[in-house]
Amino acid sequence: MEINLTIRGEEKFRAFVEEHALIGYDAARSDLEEQFLADEKAGRYVLAPEKAKDGQEHVKPCMGVCLAYDAQGTQLGGGKAYLDKGQEPARKDLTIVFM
Repeated sequence: MEINLTIRGEEKFRAFVEEHALIGYDAARSDLEEQFLADEKAGRYVLAPEKAKDGQEHVKPCMGVCLAYDAQGTQLGGGKAYLDKGQEPARKDLTIVFM
């Protein structure tokens, strides 16, 4: 499945990573994507203690939206569930906003 991640307020996320994380920005971005796909309603990025400079868990609030599309590019779950017929998503577009 193809995943497209867009971060709004990226400078705020980058500053958070630089201040608290042992991992680099690219690793944190990948971690953010995994966390969001695991729970699309979480509303926060959690930096695990083993990835933090001070060994403490750090949390950065965010908002996110995930849109899923089938192989033909038709949005799944777009209010017409009867058309989805249990199709698996071929692409997900994630937009995560840090304020």
